[in-house]
Amino acid sequence: MTKPSEATEYIEAKNDLRKKVREIRRRSPADDPVKRAEAALQILSTHFDDWMLDEVRTMFATRDAWVAADYREGEEKRAFHRAVHDIKGQSTTLGFPLATRVAGSLCALLERIADRTLTPVDLVNQHVDSIRAIVRERAKDEQNRVGSALTQTLLDVTEAYIARHGHVDEDDDGVIIRDL
Repeated sequence: MTKPSEATEYIEAKNDLRKKVREIRRRSPADDPVKRAEAALQILSTHFDDWMLDEVRTMFATRDAWVAADYREGEEKRAFHRAVHDIKGQSTTLGFPLATRVAGSLCALLERIADRTLTPVDLVNQHVDSIRAIVRERAKDEQNRVGSALTQTLLDVTEAYIARHGHVDEDDDGVIIRDL
């Protein structure tokens, strides 16, 4: 058995890492990084409505391109789906949770109706028009009765249509985004 003094090996560092690291001075309690981030977000929030309008314009342009392509599978449909998916992902952050739910419903419709002849064009257009109306009227959340009723009706109709004509993945816990 080795003696404790023989078992220990000390390695001297060639580089003094203290010279590589910048020391952060003690911050005052007033310099809270969370408060700074919230202040920055508050400044950015003045642009949220404009950013949502840009997303809606993109959705309309890609939908129109898909219509011009006679609703075929292909790049036009994928571009439209991406635009709707972007709205689904960004709307709540930008202050439009109702638009998130409608876009989620439209994404489910686009993903689960594989047969082009079964694509419910009127229902797709109702979703697109609803998202535009929600943004235009600033019907941001459940407090807006008309926006909330419109959203719920679209979710119900879409869920019923998918149940009749679409496919549902066995791993899904639900077809449509009900509550966010």
